[in-house]
Amino acid sequence: MNELTTINKLKQAQLTIREVKTLDEIKQLIDQSEALKGYAKAQRLSKEMQDDITEYHLYATRQMGLISAALEKAKANQYTKVESPPNGLSKKETLTNAGISKQRANEAEKLAKISEERFTAIIAKKRNNNELTKTAVMQEIKTPHITYNSGNNEWYTPKEYIDAARAVMGDIDYDPASSDTAQEIVQARTYSTLKTDGLKSEWYGRIWMNPPYSAELLPLFVHKLCVEYCCERVIESIILVNNATEIVWFNKLIICASAVVFPKSRIKFYMPDGKTGTPLQGQAVIYIGKNPKVFMEKFRPFGWGAFI
Repeated sequence: MNELTTINKLKQAQLTIREVKTLDEIKQLIDQSEALKGYAKAQRLSKEMQDDITEYHLYATRQMGLISAALEKAKANQYTKVESPPNGLSKKETLTNAGISKQRANEAEKLAKISEERFTAIIAKKRNNNELTKTAVMQEIKTPHITYNSGNNEWYTPKEYIDAARAVMGDIDYDPASSDTAQEIVQARTYSTLKTDGLKSEWYGRIWMNPPYSAELLPLFVHKLCVEYCCERVIESIILVNNATEIVWFNKLIICASAVVFPKSRIKFYMPDGKTGTPLQGQAVIYIGKNPKVFMEKFRPFGWGAFI
């Protein structure tokens, strides 16, 4: 099995970690990931491979924290759906039976206390800085949290993604969240800018959308796209957004979609000053329309994906 295949399997497994509900099962996954980390280091596998294993290990540890914290609650935890300790056992007894020390559980619960959005952003930050370790992440969560999303709306899409989108849809009729500079590559038939406000414009035909990433605007663009598609004014759309599977707007997009591709590495966008920048999160390319097979054919080379 080559490294790319292994990385893709790890990413798929990471998406299912939150479905684990028992301490025994999550501890087994954590132990396996620790063994895998040692193997990857000994075999001198790529840095990306080692970081993916570390990221998987951190997500599993956080899930253990959610399960552990839920043991003290009388009602089901909103994430894990775990009831209070089974068989009348105390939390300490339940952890001991699972082979989990109090120190290890406390550490995991610290990861569980922060939002998944911030947790994801911290991991992305550490990967970008080439310092992704459990120790570095634990240290980061101790620092005061301001925000990891600058809300910078001027992130222009690389040409290869626009070329792939045009190959799927034949052309781009409208880009609702764009700029004159971005259109040098997108070349949509019509487009809206910050001044003309795509939220107030009519959407139609084949849409390319790399929406503004600010927390206030992004959900509004997603909502309008879904409405326009349901009203059959938009017939097909490809959307490039952050991979935020836990956020409401992302799930709204997925409900409307027929396919999604997760790029195997974070996209290097270009900015108004000509420099490139990489967001602190990974991205997702989502397809809404009736030609998901063509979409997968053109976008699958960028990473791994699935029909919905």
